[in-house]
Amino acid sequence: MTDVQFMVLVTVACSVVAGVVGLLAVRLARRVSLMLALLVAALVPFAAVVAALAVNVSAMFISSHDASVARLVLGTASVLAILLAVALGRMVAGEVRLVVDGARRLGQVPAPGERADVVASARPVQPAPATAELAAVMAELETTRERLAASRTAEQSAQAARRQIIGFVSHDLVSPLSGIRAAADGLRDGAFPDPRTAVDGIAAAVDRMSRMIGDLGELSRSDELPRRTEPRPVDMGAVLRDVLAHARPAAAEIGVELAESVAGSVRVHGDRDELGRVLDNLVSNAIRSSGHGGHVLVGVTSQDGFARLTVRDTCGGIPDDQVPHMFRAGYQGDNAGSSGLGLAYVGRVVDEHGGKVAVRSTETGCDVEVRLPAAE
Repeated sequence: MTDVQFMVLVTVACSVVAGVVGLLAVRLARRVSLMLALLVAALVPFAAVVAALAVNVSAMFISSHDASVARLVLGTASVLAILLAVALGRMVAGEVRLVVDGARRLGQVPAPGERADVVASARPVQPAPATAELAAVMAELETTRERLAASRTAEQSAQAARRQIIGFVSHDLVSPLSGIRAAADGLRDGAFPDPRTAVDGIAAAVDRMSRMIGDLGELSRSDELPRRTEPRPVDMGAVLRDVLAHARPAAAEIGVELAESVAGSVRVHGDRDELGRVLDNLVSNAIRSSGHGGHVLVGVTSQDGFARLTVRDTCGGIPDDQVPHMFRAGYQGDNAGSSGLGLAYVGRVVDEHGGKVAVRSTETGCDVEVRLPAAE
């Protein structure tokens, strides 16, 4: 065997042994950390070179001085190779930690009351890894995070709207229930000269309650919010008569005189049920606020292309500093027993119908005026 053949054989043997040992070492190291696995993988080829050179130098007939120089060079190079591998491994491991942090951010849930998209946008932007594959993973994680934030925001909005709808419907069920109770008490006590007044009031209240309960049923059967009905011409005079039908027994029970004034045919485009609940809230508030011996006048007129719905009561007026807050959800003012939802619902529905609502205090009470675009 020639010297060249011997050196080739030794080099191949050292490389195979180093490769097998390196494979086992990498499989064990990757269970500990990626950095350790990268360090081992980087040192395996160098170890094969060092081993082959060391064996070949020992087998060659060279002076001890030359052999010592060769071993010194190999030893120095080995130390530097280890340090360089550690430095490069730490750099790659740092980029991997960026990907891990990006994955961790996917599971971060915003605190109650915080919007997911706002919280996500307020977080500092994570630097992208320089390694192409890791940068691609990081970009995909960022895209997924944005989609999750948008989905969470949509879910939060839907839940908030669902809670608001349930609150509005629960609040609005009180008025027809009060009307039914007042009508039943009046019939039992013989307070109605014509029982048909009480019966009509009960029927109107039951119809409204059935529609509201239907809305709640639809809300419970679907993850989506109930769809708004297509706007249709609504006769506001007819809506007012339906509202007053179940409001009269409640007004009579507490001694409030309830009067109406409808000037001609007044029509608007909108949702009849929602507009009926607007009038019902305003009339119920007026009756409750006026108290025994009070007067409530409800009017429907048309003026300058707008339908005007007015409710005038004798509640004694409200402080000027409370007027701007009357239609804010949860605001109760001096009515500690109210939920603060009725007028908030009025403001929302009127706004959705393209109208405006205003409140002003008079010498004897309050005037509430709703202006809606009239249907041509």
